[in-house]
Amino acid sequence: MKRFLGKTTLGISVFMVPFAVQTALAGSPADLERQIKVLAGQNRMLMERLQKVEGELRAMKTRRQSQPAAKALSTVSGAAAATTAQVAQDSGPAWFKRIGLDVDVTGIVQGTAGNDRDRNNPGGGNSTEGSYTMDVNLSTSFAQYGSFYIHLEGGDGEGINNRVASFSVPNYDSWVTKNNRDQADVTISEAFYEFSFLDKKLTLDAGKMDVSVLFDENEVAGDETSQFMSNIFVKSMGLTIPEPDNFYCPGFMVKAEPWGLLEFRLVGASVENDNWDRLFDHGFVAGQVNFKPRFNDRPGNYRIYAWRDARNHLENSNLAAANAAPLYSSSLADQAQEGWGLSFDQEIWDGVKGFARYSQTDDDLARWNGDDQAWEMIPFDKLWSMGLEVPGHFWQRADDVFGLAVGQTLLTDDYKNANRDTADEKYLESYYKLTLNEHFALSADLQWIQNAGGNSLASDIYIFGLRSQVNF
Repeated sequence: MKRFLGKTTLGISVFMVPFAVQTALAGSPADLERQIKVLAGQNRMLMERLQKVEGELRAMKTRRQSQPAAKALSTVSGAAAATTAQVAQDSGPAWFKRIGLDVDVTGIVQGTAGNDRDRNNPGGGNSTEGSYTMDVNLSTSFAQYGSFYIHLEGGDGEGINNRVASFSVPNYDSWVTKNNRDQADVTISEAFYEFSFLDKKLTLDAGKMDVSVLFDENEVAGDETSQFMSNIFVKSMGLTIPEPDNFYCPGFMVKAEPWGLLEFRLVGASVENDNWDRLFDHGFVAGQVNFKPRFNDRPGNYRIYAWRDARNHLENSNLAAANAAPLYSSSLADQAQEGWGLSFDQEIWDGVKGFARYSQTDDDLARWNGDDQAWEMIPFDKLWSMGLEVPGHFWQRADDVFGLAVGQTLLTDDYKNANRDTADEKYLESYYKLTLNEHFALSADLQWIQNAGGNSLASDIYIFGLRSQVNF
């Protein structure tokens, strides 16, 4: 419409010029001059208007031509972006983003007071000993194909464990990984797959695993790197439950959690010294049920478990005959060891948590001592422990923790009848964990042992410790 009006206006103005000139000639010369000036000004204005209209028309034409191209380009760009997103979704994140890495370094120094050196404890005497361990945990996910975990570990130093004659070792974290050059090395402690089914209600782990952490776990007393350090307050494994000959061994765990308040576990492992050669000979199996109620909206775990160790054991009545010709494969050593236990933890009030643990096994069995190449009577058949942890927010140190626990190992009747001056070993431990930042913590630790090694004549032993924990 603008283009039509512009041309019409121009035609009228051109037609009017000779008419206006003719009309102007009829007047005086002065009138004629004025008329010519007026007509020239009007013609200049009309020409400027025409140029403006033609510029607007060119702009409209350009917009109409570019609009389909821009729309097509937008469509192509959207399709390309969708394709790129689909490719990224199909391939998943880059490999280095699928790997989880966690590194922990724990250092422990402990010294003793009152530690006797006698026939029951020839390596005793007061001393100060240290140890360190490093744990590197790697994990990756294969989406619907499960996950894979690797635990690399290295360490040096036995701590004071060889100096104290107690049943429960004071430093359960110490782990020596030396090579044939007597240097601390790094070893593959664990390497296993994990598969989940039915929306993670059923899980299967299989590979080289630490069987001791698969059952009898505890939220308050279950981690020697950040909680209690003495064996009796970490797990029953190694006390009433015998540790594997090789601590990390081939194993599996099936875990079923049909709903949030109940969990079942079945654990199996090849625990004998040559466990990779004879996977199904003299194995270890455990089953556990965990009830997880909430009281006043405070979480808790109430675990009950049973286990069976099919390695060779000997009835105490056959001990003398077997040691007359001591062999691990003695025909008299045909007994499996069995037992059961409890492991409870419960939040009591505003972050304060309590725990209790109990386990027992057969009371009339002997085991093979590979160091002495002889059969020895198992001295105790029961243990109990209990305690609590208190968070530091009560004294404006929210990330600090105070822990206190007591426990006891109970001697068997056979052991008390065969030895003099016996008494149940009693244990107490207290620690304070000072969290300096999210990557570094220091713990001061105090342990007290009475009747160490079941000896009623042994002096009370006091153990003072300092532990550092670095996470990154």
